[in-house]
Amino acid sequence: MFCPPSSVLCMWTSVESWSYYYSNSSMKWIEAREWCRTHYTDMVAIQNQDEIAYLNSWLPKQQNYYWIGIRKVNDVWTWVGTNKALTKEATNWAEGEPNNGSNGRRKRGNEDCVEMYIKRDLETGKWNDERCEKSKTALCYAAACKDDSCLNGECVETINSHMCVCFEGFYGERCEHAVTCDKEEITAPHKGNVSCTHKYGDFSYDSSCEYSCEEGYKLSVSSPLKCSSTGEWSAQPPTCELVQCPELSDPIRGSMKCSDPLGPSSYQTTCVFTCDEGYVQVGSPSNTLQCEASGTWNASQPSCVLVECPALPELDNGLVSCKDIDMKFAYGNACSFSCFSGYDLVGESKLTCTASAEWSDKMPRCEVVRCPLLDAPENGHINCSDNQPEYTSQCSFTCSQGYTLDGNEQLTCSHRGNWTGERPVCNVSPSDVTVVASGVAAGGALLSVLSAVMWIMRRLKKKATKFELNR
Repeated sequence: MFCPPSSVLCMWTSVESWSYYYSNSSMKWIEAREWCRTHYTDMVAIQNQDEIAYLNSWLPKQQNYYWIGIRKVNDVWTWVGTNKALTKEATNWAEGEPNNGSNGRRKRGNEDCVEMYIKRDLETGKWNDERCEKSKTALCYAAACKDDSCLNGECVETINSHMCVCFEGFYGERCEHAVTCDKEEITAPHKGNVSCTHKYGDFSYDSSCEYSCEEGYKLSVSSPLKCSSTGEWSAQPPTCELVQCPELSDPIRGSMKCSDPLGPSSYQTTCVFTCDEGYVQVGSPSNTLQCEASGTWNASQPSCVLVECPALPELDNGLVSCKDIDMKFAYGNACSFSCFSGYDLVGESKLTCTASAEWSDKMPRCEVVRCPLLDAPENGHINCSDNQPEYTSQCSFTCSQGYTLDGNEQLTCSHRGNWTGERPVCNVSPSDVTVVASGVAAGGALLSVLSAVMWIMRRLKKKATKFELNR
């Protein structure tokens, strides 16, 4: 191996694939590391006592000794190549070191770098903390590890060579083999399937097997199976279990009938709901529920509520009286109707709410009581408050000149549909009778006074007969 072009001389040796280098010129610690990193890998990182013994036997003695790749970072002694803290087991300090220059001499600065004694009479191969500005020989190494030294592991430098520390799940000199798991353990469950993916080879480390179930079935374990670094599967293969929906029960005032081809309350179970007479279903758009593959019913369970008929309006000129005040429009309840005085009920006096949410008949009504029409008396007049006389209507009577009213001057239509009295008549006034008798005598007629009286009586009788017919 040749030394890189430089004004600084170098020496090298090789123990199999590991190579050490040192400069023939001394330099500050920071300069020494830069020189090692520019031309080789880095400053020497001491691995163990065997490496120290080897370096002490091979390196020539230098008056100012050698810089190694340890430096104090944030008050912690650190391997600069790996940026890892120096462990107690890996230390090789000379007696009383590190002391940061507290050896009785005047202190000129912190001793944050490390030198190694080579070919020293006392404590050869030991370490001493030193000021980084001092000049010493740079001790470097060229790594034996290459990019492809370890395929699935970390390459670790050794004195004579290198070694591969395999990552989890791999083995072999170059970590080229992956741990395998038993593929016979991977089988498709009843009513299910399995699909596997392989990253490093069939059924090897980190292989993953996904399980799935047919519609209406679900996995007992949802996570996939993975081949672990120990050659074991992460779990036992899952099973496919029949989907179950929450159990249903008969609704109050109703019943339920279910068909379950695969099992009670399981996938594809169908339940039909019916309500008792006088009750209607609410809470669901259909009366049939089906257990779906998701493990839920396709709708909420319906309930049965009492049928209600349309609300009855107030009865004009009358009253409505229902058997149950709190549920007066519900199934089975009956309502009665009555009219105020002077009104007659037209229609059924009692209605019942049926199971079809309808009343047993039409709503009745209250009609006002009417009286028969009256005619004016002969030789008289009549004046009524209404053309069609009804309850509380009134009629007044008057007679023509020469006649006197016999009876009530005013009649009223009662709540029973009758007038409050008989229709009056108009009779000839007494003065008119005298005039008639005198006229007969003065005319020289042969009629006697008795004949005149008889004529008047017949006249009155005729009028009385006509009054009775009018009644």
